[in-house]
Amino acid sequence: MAPHGRAALVRAVAACPGCREEQALHCLVCKLGHASDVVMATALLTCYGKRGLLALAQRLFDEMTRRDSIAFNAMLAALGASGRTADARRLFDRMPDADRTPASWNTVLTCYCRAGDLASAREVFDASLRATTSSLVSWNAMIDGYCKAGRMDAAQELFDRMTGSSPRDVVTWNTMMAGYLRRGDPAAAIAMFRRLMQQQTLRPTTVTMATAVSACAQAGDLALGREIHLSIRRLGTTADAVLSNALIDMYFKCGSVDRALEVFVTMPGGAPNLFCWNTLIAGLGRNSRGEDAVRAFRDMVEKVVKPDAVTFVAVLSACSHSGLVAEGRELFAEMLPVHGVAPRMEHYGCMVDLLCRAGLLGEATRLVRAMPVRPNAKILGSLLLHAHAHARGPGPEQGEEDGVRVGQWAAEQIAELDSHDGAAFGLSNMYASLQRWDHVEMHRRRSKMMNAARANGKEPGRTSYII
Repeated sequence: MAPHGRAALVRAVAACPGCREEQALHCLVCKLGHASDVVMATALLTCYGKRGLLALAQRLFDEMTRRDSIAFNAMLAALGASGRTADARRLFDRMPDADRTPASWNTVLTCYCRAGDLASAREVFDASLRATTSSLVSWNAMIDGYCKAGRMDAAQELFDRMTGSSPRDVVTWNTMMAGYLRRGDPAAAIAMFRRLMQQQTLRPTTVTMATAVSACAQAGDLALGREIHLSIRRLGTTADAVLSNALIDMYFKCGSVDRALEVFVTMPGGAPNLFCWNTLIAGLGRNSRGEDAVRAFRDMVEKVVKPDAVTFVAVLSACSHSGLVAEGRELFAEMLPVHGVAPRMEHYGCMVDLLCRAGLLGEATRLVRAMPVRPNAKILGSLLLHAHAHARGPGPEQGEEDGVRVGQWAAEQIAELDSHDGAAFGLSNMYASLQRWDHVEMHRRRSKMMNAARANGKEPGRTSYII
């Protein structure tokens, strides 16, 4: 086959839309007598690896009569993408030293980091240093592994060693900033950002700015967040959806609603995506702008942006914080039939919180009892808390459930989930506050019996109150 025809076939292999087409091309390659062509075989091998067709990739690799470093690296990448770390290491150990390129070391190192085996990853990293085949990618991969594992001391130690032949790039700085932010140390992330901005050779990226803005949101530092926003404009940094979303979230968390709305309505590059809408709705709810959050939800749907489970948590929470009972009921009722989003535990939790805050304990209890799955301790704890307050009030409203009986039922349900979560203590307190000392003593005896049964490995009998 002429060189141009061979190149066209390789491009066709790389552009295959699915595995059937790949296998058909594989058969064609064999019929044309190019099965031994290392370039052609490697192109197919890479495609199989990207599709997760590991068995086909392994078979093709084993049948190759000649392999170069690119073929070895393609097989290593396929094994690594499938989580076959041990197999990737065995293949790496079989490779001739001449074929071990920096990409080979990086692939094995990344495999170990992804598997959480940082000891083996560090062993490979140190070996690559001794073999003088390490690259900036190796340093960044090892630092990223430490950061994702929360080992910021080890990550900082490597970061400080990066000089001379392994200078830091902006990815290195971004990785360290994200690591500190993930650990809940926004001050360290901000300090890292300030050091980066003092560099004369590196230009911050949108990821850099988004991470710094997120650190400001976590620290509640509106002044610095505003300063970074002005720097973004001054430097001409493109505010993509990720950076815009970080700015909106930062302004909302710092209480600057108007600036958050300004960023949202002036987003460049087209319409806001679902993540930005979710941040907008959640931010409005967090700042007691529940009616605006509901309107934003309706606007989003009108603009044919399909809501997801996160959207409904945001809008139902907004209704709860603003006391919008009717709106919350309506939104919850239309989740599945209108938007195709099945209510989850967190959505039921929002509705229980909304109804309990509005004093509708009976409706909240009926909703919990009608749940298709068993309620968790958080939902039951909310019922117990509000039942306590309801029982201490001037008396149940007409049609409302009795707070004491709701509290009894919720506490028993929690106790069946976990005997150490404090439900028994909460119910005893409720009885004591009502001066129902006979109930206090009875409940304490029952709790002791249930705990003793659990200690003996027996399942205590269930109690179900009629509510």
